[in-house]
Amino acid sequence: MVIVSLSLPQNLLDDLDSIQKSGGFGNRSDTIRAAVKLLAAEERQMRSIAGRISAVLLLVHDEEDEQAFAEARHSFEDVIKTLIHNQLKNGKCLEIFMLEGEAGKINDLIQACRKSKKADYLKLVVA
Repeated sequence: MVIVSLSLPQNLLDDLDSIQKSGGFGNRSDTIRAAVKLLAAEERQMRSIAGRISAVLLLVHDEEDEQAFAEARHSFEDVIKTLIHNQLKNGKCLEIFMLEGEAGKINDLIQACRKSKKADYLKLVVA
């Protein structure tokens, strides 16, 4: 097995330790391997989606980062059929996108949100 070193801010390290404990993982490495497997499965699923699709995209971000996502919303108006924006507690925003269009274009929207590095949570659910 290859050894990989990584740096985490304290809050993510605390989250990692909490997940390790509550999830019954033997150590941090086991926990990180499980997380990577989940992310890899999600990426494989995204690559397998093709053609015209209907989907819902959930996005949570800091209210102060609104502008980063406003640009993405305007760039992908052709696939965004409905958008619900709600302010949550602690300065967070929840955005629910109802999407319809070519899978590649929807994937581009997701990539634009990811590239901002401002999303706390981003999840696509395909109908």
